[in-house]
Amino acid sequence: MTTQRVEGEVQGDEESMRNFLQQINKGPRTAHVAKIEKKELEPHEHDDSFVVLRTAESMFHSGS
Repeated sequence: MTTQRVEGEVQGDEESMRNFLQQINKGPRTAHVAKIEKKELEPHEHDDSFVVLRTAESMFHSGS
């Protein structure tokens, strides 16, 4: 079994963030969420972008 790590940065109002955290605690049906770490950051004004970045580790993972 391979260990995969996901990292994200999100922002929103308190209720939206609470709902988001509930959903990621469940995870998708085929995944197991072992741990969630969170920290509060300064909000980014007018940032509504969505970007997926690959880490160097995942770029070189052979998948075998």
